[in-house]
Amino acid sequence: MNNIQTHIYQITPNELKNDLVGEFRKILVEFSQLKESVKTNTEELLTVQETMDLLKCSKQALYNWNKSGILPSYRMGNRVYYKKSEIFSKLIKQDSHDK
Repeated sequence: MNNIQTHIYQITPNELKNDLVGEFRKILVEFSQLKESVKTNTEELLTVQETMDLLKCSKQALYNWNKSGILPSYRMGNRVYYKKSEIFSKLIKQDSHDK
């Protein structure tokens, strides 16, 4: 036989409501902090096609940049991805007055 103990506390409905609301708020704060930490730790990955569209370049250009180390690619299974942050960090503004 299982012995289950039941505790009965005297509490008003308002106290119960306040206790529940307080606990829900704690849980929501923890959840929002977790959600923010996940957002900052995740890196947006672009497919080859999305990267080609973003940079307006050919697949051969991406391959060449990857081989020369300019723009590294990442594999997941048989798929190739590029990190969006790395793409933007590699873009360099060129002076229009260069000869």
